[in-house]
This record gives sequence, structure tokens and C-alpha cells, in this order.
Amino acid sequence: MTVTCIIPSRLGSSRFPGKPLYKINGKEMILHVVDRARECKNIDEIVVATEDEEIYDVVTNYGCKSVITAACPTCTHRVSDAVKLLDSKPHWIVNLQGDEPVMDPSSVDAMVSHAVTYKTKMLQAIYNIEQSDVDDVDCVKAVINNDNVIWITRTPEPEWIINRHIFGISGLYVYDYDTIANFRSYDLKMVEDCASLDTLGFIGKVPVTPFNIGARTHAVDRPSDIEIVKNEIRC
Repeated sequence: MTVTCIIPSRLGSSRFPGKPLYKINGKEMILHVVDRARECKNIDEIVVATEDEEIYDVVTNYGCKSVITAACPTCTHRVSDAVKLLDSKPHWIVNLQGDEPVMDPSSVDAMVSHAVTYKTKMLQAIYNIEQSDVDDVDCVKAVINNDNVIWITRTPEPEWIINRHIFGISGLYVYDYDTIANFRSYDLKMVEDCASLDTLGFIGKVPVTPFNIGARTHAVDRPSDIEIVKNEIRC
């Protein structure tokens, strides 16, 4: 079983333009994400997928493979396009978001092991949210029912909170090859209508299985997040 980790990355973030190349503790953020992927025991290949030559150059000069895709509306579109540019067809694809410089490699390995063992179509990393996360629009929430992700939202309905059916989601996913390769063939209207919440594109097409990694990971969404993550980063 071969496992490829694809890290989608672009310079055009609306909340933090240029963030993949922002230096944290002297190193570009995207390279910290590559380092986390390199620590994983269950990943055979790492590829950064980008539309930006600047990111491509930084990554390849660091000794990591990169592919250039066309401009994409979401990170999942980019990963789906990138799998078709790989030299060979892996069995499993890890989607590790390019703004997750402190993702725990053991969480990635655990998710890959689960996917391979249980032959899941798609795993979505979730975590237990705090009360302060409920109204935080940067905290995307998953609604869980019968061990399936049934909805993704930034603003959960009160009954979901009361019934404790909501969790936060992290920028980490594992798919079998066909699930992610076929992403563009799905009806993606919900993704377009709901602020590009990518996982909505899979719901109703394949089972989306939640995998609880415990605590919230600190993605870099805004410049203010740099101070949060820089003390957690292992250079």
C-alpha cells in the first residue's frame, strides 16, 4: 500500500496573503509543514501542490517534490488535480493543509493506519471543541451522526450544540485514490454556496468518517496566529 501526502498551498490567501512563504523561526511556513510530513512513518511520498512558482521554487530547493496546478477554487480541488500529476497512482492520499505547521505527525500516522485497516473512503480529522470555539468562525465544525460527518458549518445550530454532536475539524484528511481523484465530478454546489467548505462536496457521495485527534491544532489563518504557533514549532 503506497501513501502520498499532498500539501496544497497558494500565495493568494484573502486573510493572510503570502502566508506559505512567511518565515516562522527563520523558515518559510510551508517548509515547516513539509517537515511535519517528513516525520510521519506511514507516508511514502510528499508533494506540495501549488499554482505559484515562488512556492514551487522554495519547496524544490528544500528537496521536496512539487507540482504546479492551475488556479483552483479550494484546496480540495487542488489536491484532486495534483493526484493526476503524480508519477504513479498511490493507494491512499493524505491531504495536509499548507497552513498546519504544528500538525502532530502521530495524528497523521494514526489516520493512515485507520484508513488502511478499515478501507475507509474518506477520513476527516476532528477534535473536541471548547466553549470558546463555538462562536469562532475560524473554527469550522463537523456535525456527527452515527459515526458519519453529515454537515460542515462555521455557525452551528443551537440544538447541535446542546446535543453535543459537533466537533472542530482540522486541515487533515485521508482518502482512497478514487474518492479524491473524482472530486470534480461530484455536485459541488453546496461547496460554492457555503463559503468553500470543501468536505461538503463529499457528503452524500461517499461516507465521510470522522477521526478524533483530540485537541485543536493551530492552523495559521491570520497574521495574529503566527504568535500562537511559533512557540510550538519544532525547527
